[in-house]
Amino acid sequence: MKKFIIPALFCLTIQIGFAQKATDMSTPKVAANGTIHFAVMDKAPLLEGCENASISKKQNKCTADKIEDFIQKAFNKDIARSVSNQRNGENNTVYIRFIVNKQGNVENVGVRTNNSSLKAEVLRIVKTLPAFSRGTHQGNAVNAAYSLTLQADRLLRNAVND
Repeated sequence: MKKFIIPALFCLTIQIGFAQKATDMSTPKVAANGTIHFAVMDKAPLLEGCENASISKKQNKCTADKIEDFIQKAFNKDIARSVSNQRNGENNTVYIRFIVNKQGNVENVGVRTNNSSLKAEVLRIVKTLPAFSRGTHQGNAVNAAYSLTLQADRLLRNAVND
């Protein structure tokens, strides 16, 4: 019997010693500058027309769709044609990140893609996004970090076809 108790206690001690610490997933991470990701906020900043959606996931999807539509409509047609002609098997993804400040204005915009012309045009357009509604978390106005991943084909489709 002692042969089984000692190894069992040893295994239990090892298991407890290497157990991971429990984390509180109910409180979202807030950056040092007071910025929080829009998906985990109590009330994320929204573009006009998205307030009527019933739940926050639909509101966030509506805002993302409106941002994509805004970029498509504002895209310079000459640049779109040039980018479409240059893109031979390049990565099709455009990564966009920006902050919506407490007043609802866009700041700290970043765009990442393989094509420098596409990057410059998307950066220019995102900086001109209309004002968002104020975002709040736990009753306080906060900065909201947005990040979107868009496909270049979809962004260029309307501009090239017009």
